[in-house]
Amino acid sequence: MSACHPLPGLEQVARSFGKAAASYDRYAQFQRDVADRLLAAMVPEPAAQILDLGSGTGYCAEQLRKRYPQPTITNLDVAKPMLAYARDLASADNQHWVCSDAQCLPFRDNSFDLAVSSLTLQWCPQPAQYFAELYRVLKPGGRAWVSTLAVNTLKELRESWAMVDSYVHVNSFLEVAAIKEAVLAAPFTHHDISNEQEYYYYESLAALTRELKGIGANNHNAGRASGLTGKQKLRRLKSVFEQRQVAGRGIPVTYDLVVIALEK
Repeated sequence: MSACHPLPGLEQVARSFGKAAASYDRYAQFQRDVADRLLAAMVPEPAAQILDLGSGTGYCAEQLRKRYPQPTITNLDVAKPMLAYARDLASADNQHWVCSDAQCLPFRDNSFDLAVSSLTLQWCPQPAQYFAELYRVLKPGGRAWVSTLAVNTLKELRESWAMVDSYVHVNSFLEVAAIKEAVLAAPFTHHDISNEQEYYYYESLAALTRELKGIGANNHNAGRASGLTGKQKLRRLKSVFEQRQVAGRGIPVTYDLVVIALEK
């Protein structure tokens, strides 16, 4: 077992995603698209013990169950309501649900043949510890597939807010170089890291903010404003952000996607 201790600072993340458990699937098209892309990239090898790290409402687990014959899937998430929601929806019995910090896994060394973690790493304040734990719980020869978001994610929203006030309104994300550094700190025998900018289009500022709220992706950064934002600022933000409108498509928003393949 790991000697690490659960890290502080995740309580707000857990609360935000927990509150969004019932609405998450309604707004999580991007999250499903990324999960599908990650799963499509996976090497089709036998895996009996599978870890879904940051399992959310269980989308990845359901897709993994279709790919592997009778796998035992362990769903781990920091938000108890997410796990409860996923458990109610689960279509198979050979699954476990564990509420824990992804940076301090409550499993023995060499426990899993395969780990999948889609869009979880960006919520972890110590990415090197995340990868160290991932390495520890994989069996020798085991593989991990990870997706996360890098620094340019939501840059259009961040730039628009910067024209309104000096507070931090949008979650910050790591540089790709920092993600690579965290990967290389663990002794994986093989790693492959790819980075690509994805663009999604929104009809309005309200559509984007509704989606972010619906999935629980609230602002948890230091420097954020305390209290409510005034109507005048919101009108200014709407005007600035929606000036980016592309005729016939909507307002482009960047998702700076990083996909990581690892082998122990």
